[in-house]
Amino acid sequence: MGELSDGGEAASEDEDIAQLEQILESTQKPERKRKRKAQDDDLEGRYMQKLADAEEREQAEREAERKLKRQRTKEAEKADDSEEEGDASSNEEAQSDSDTVTKAEKDQRKAPTGVPLHESLAPDAEATDLEKASRTVFLANVCTSAISSKSAHKTLLKHLGSFISDLPAPLEGKPPHKVESIRFRSTPYATPALPKKASFAKKDIREATTKSTNAYAVYSTAYAAREAVKRLNATVVLDRHLRVDGVAHPAKTDHRRCVFVGNLGFMDDESMLDQDDNERKRSKVPSDIEEGLWRQFGKAGEVESVRVVRDEKTRVGKGFAYVQFIDPNSVEAALLFNDKKYPPMLPRILRVVRAKPVKNTALAQAAVKQNRKENARVVNRDSVYNPKVSSEAASLKGRAGRLLGKAGASKMKRTGANDVPVGAKANGIEGITKTPERIIFEGHRATIKSGKPGMGKKKSGGKPKTKGARRASAWKKGGPRS
Repeated sequence: MGELSDGGEAASEDEDIAQLEQILESTQKPERKRKRKAQDDDLEGRYMQKLADAEEREQAEREAERKLKRQRTKEAEKADDSEEEGDASSNEEAQSDSDTVTKAEKDQRKAPTGVPLHESLAPDAEATDLEKASRTVFLANVCTSAISSKSAHKTLLKHLGSFISDLPAPLEGKPPHKVESIRFRSTPYATPALPKKASFAKKDIREATTKSTNAYAVYSTAYAAREAVKRLNATVVLDRHLRVDGVAHPAKTDHRRCVFVGNLGFMDDESMLDQDDNERKRSKVPSDIEEGLWRQFGKAGEVESVRVVRDEKTRVGKGFAYVQFIDPNSVEAALLFNDKKYPPMLPRILRVVRAKPVKNTALAQAAVKQNRKENARVVNRDSVYNPKVSSEAASLKGRAGRLLGKAGASKMKRTGANDVPVGAKANGIEGITKTPERIIFEGHRATIKSGKPGMGKKKSGGKPKTKGARRASAWKKGGPRS
């Protein structure tokens, strides 16, 4: 029995040990994986495999697109051939076209999504700008209510597209005629500190400066833009005459058909300026310079354009404008408006004169002078700068030694001609005309004293001034010495 008990205890101990080992194995934490990958991992191979898989997917998309286009082309050709030649011939052509892809299909094939377009295939930015400029027109004297009012904005867009229904249908592949967009520029805003976009969104417009603004309208086709310039110029919309001009091909300015109008107001409504609370605002009808010029000078003849010169940022007028007529004879009738005023739109006395050519204006002449000065300053670095010599100095330069002698030539080098210091002529010291004492007459020797009063006369009387003359005079008075 003792042996059995000992054997049972030994067996139970072995079972307990086995159970404990199993528990330890189950509770033991798994080994942490190394952060570094094994050295035998082929990173480059896996990357190249990813690229190959992506290329295979793109190739599969291209093949599917080609098959779809072939199928569509086959169906379209079958339908055409069945009407003209019959079903038999159409089946043969469809069978031959199913194996090859035509050049036109390759050109029309779209690039797969996600693939960037090569720079050689991308459209040129300059060509795109020129194409858009040919579809854009410039609008002047646009009512500012087109910005603040939605109904006025719709009226303006409707007026810009009013002639489109009369145009012929566009060619195949061209977009239909319509107004794509309109952008307002040169608008007088009440708060210049704000950005223009913020002021435009808030409709914060200062109508006291001017009641008109400029805009650019973009049409879908260049033909519609050209017709807009012909048909919409000088038309009335929102109670204002509209000036329409092309951006790519602007109208030429002809001074023979143009008049200059001066003494205009700087602002349309000066009574709306900021004043103190104690001062009462003037109760007068506000002026309207641009529209007033359209209406008043339209009585002299058909007006082609009115250009009021304003400041770029503030839109405040500079006090003058140009009115161009279609007929040159209308200029004569417009000159009769000189020294007259036409309130309330034009409350000041107008100054109406003929317009000068562009080359004769003060700004053009100032620009020419400035260009000449800049060109004169440009000197070749390899050469020596020689200042320009006046004609008088050039004529006296070679003859000074022969006419005046060595002493006179050296003096002229120091003081210049006519006793004027060197550089004084440039500083404006020398007068324009010469005094009688400076004139040198022919027949006399060219000396410093030539031309002065009393030339050729002997001086009488007077006391000797030099020391030698005084000694000689004293010796004569004393008589000969023994």
